[in-house]
Amino acid sequence: MSQPQGFKSYREIQEWLNQEFSIDLAYKSVHKIIRYKLKAKLKIPRSQSQKTKPQVQDAFKKNSKTSSKY
Repeated sequence: MSQPQGFKSYREIQEWLNQEFSIDLAYKSVHKIIRYKLKAKLKIPRSQSQKTKPQVQDAFKKNSKTSSKY
């Protein structure tokens, strides 16, 4: 428990299932099961661009509408 473990991608989950349990599932099936049936998300978030500017993101979040209802 001292080190967080997780999968970086659904492809990594697909490979793990194949290695550990000899289960060969399509990527789409793995994604559907993990995301919608188990309601789980990947442990490690996608990396962000090095060019991303935090102050620009903050300004966008402050100025954008949270709801787009008409």
